[in-house]
Amino acid sequence: MSSFAMFLLEGGVDVEVAVDFDRIASFLEEETSKYSCGEYIYKIQAGKGTLGQEWNLVINAFDPDMEGQPLYPIGRMEVHSTGIGGTHLRVPPRIEQNVLGEDAADWDGKLFGSFVSQLLNSLHARELIDLPGVLPTV
Repeated sequence: MSSFAMFLLEGGVDVEVAVDFDRIASFLEEETSKYSCGEYIYKIQAGKGTLGQEWNLVINAFDPDMEGQPLYPIGRMEVHSTGIGGTHLRVPPRIEQNVLGEDAADWDGKLFGSFVSQLLNSLHARELIDLPGVLPTV
């Protein structure tokens, strides 16, 4: 894992975007369906939440070529409404990454770091956040 991806995981990510909470699900579905790291792809599952206000999302990785393979939770992300026209996205710091009773970031930080970098790159590409350039994803 790159040192920058490690930095992102250690500190977490906290951004607010100008996308309605109701539209963030389609954004995440559309964008994350394109993400990969090596042979792995990602699937987001909704965990606990409050309809129209917040979600706790579990980020899973799996190899699509391995039929019957279970999804492996590698991290989580929180999504909160900030009111009309805004959504807050938070990837908790590594120390808070507890998915299904395991420290998911330790399973393979490279996969989760790549996911987070790709998410930030997608937000930047759609001009929802400003970055100095494209982040490395591997």
